[in-house]
Amino acid sequence: MTVAKESGETGRIAGTQAISRAFAVLHLFRDHVGEPGGDRAGELGVGAVARELGLTLSTAHRMIRALVAEGYLAQSPRSERYYLGTAAFLLGQAAQRNLGLEAVRPVLEKLGADTGESVNLGMLDGGHAVIVQRVESSQPLRFSQSPGTRLTLYATSMGKVFLAFNTDLGAYLADLGPKLDRLTPKTHGSARSLRGDLKAIRERGWSTDDEESILGVRCVGAPVLDAEGKARAAIAVQAPAVRMPDARYDELGPLVVAAADAIAPLLPAGHAI
Repeated sequence: MTVAKESGETGRIAGTQAISRAFAVLHLFRDHVGEPGGDRAGELGVGAVARELGLTLSTAHRMIRALVAEGYLAQSPRSERYYLGTAAFLLGQAAQRNLGLEAVRPVLEKLGADTGESVNLGMLDGGHAVIVQRVESSQPLRFSQSPGTRLTLYATSMGKVFLAFNTDLGAYLADLGPKLDRLTPKTHGSARSLRGDLKAIRERGWSTDDEESILGVRCVGAPVLDAEGKARAAIAVQAPAVRMPDARYDELGPLVVAAADAIAPLLPAGHAI
């Protein structure tokens, strides 16, 4: 992630540029939440922010201090690095209520109880699917993904749902080229193979992830469709491969589709999620 390069500027950054940079800083912290390393997940120092965004240390420090003053960032007294603050949390909570995400929680919990597995609700964010709600499996063997985790579209069940049920993602598919970067040996290696999978997903209404993103993890996903048949969100059941043999795909597919259909009317009409 980069923002506009500086050119020896001094004094106050122009208003629109300052706003753009402030959002870039917040996006950087958002995308680091849940990443390994550091004393606290999502912590970053001034130097890391400057380096990631192409800013001078003085500008990065000024932007961070302004966000701290407003409560969107906070500083750890132990590490002296920064992390998302209370104001960011409250803004996220308000957005969840506005988007109807609190209302869909019982549906996700029921799906988790019925399947005994973890359940994710995701939204489309550019070239990624982003987890916005998570219900953890109660089983000791499980793979955890926190809200905010960004998923590769062509290698995950939720991502492939978005590709299958969003015609405006044609440019994304074209940009992939004929050969795809494989995240695991089971990831689609070609655009032709991926397009065949997307056709099958559209026909049956649900998708699979056969260890394509993470070895040892399998998923079944379904689209939350709007009135025009476009996926405005997606849900997925996720389980260790040892608990999801091939035969279980056919068992879980209809359950995930039914949950997605139950969620669709709970989301506010006209709101992008």
